[in-house]
Amino acid sequence: MKCRVETYSGFRLHERPRRFTWGRTWLEVDQVLDQWAAPDYLCFKVKVADRTYLLKYHQAQDIWEVELVRSGAMPPTGGEN
Repeated sequence: MKCRVETYSGFRLHERPRRFTWGRTWLEVDQVLDQWAAPDYLCFKVKVADRTYLLKYHQAQDIWEVELVRSGAMPPTGGEN
């Protein structure tokens, strides 16, 4: 789904997303979990509360898309009984 994204642009354009729209609601990014670049787009896997989203910036078209990757509580990680 297309969305609007506000980013921090320091050394380079769209260095890290700060917030984005999900429908008509602005969501604040809590954490950037991963990011990577391909020849035609930038991707950011971000965490908002207990949900994970994938933000993709298509450079040639200058558009952002968002996709819900995971919702709900995250499973515990190692060392917990």
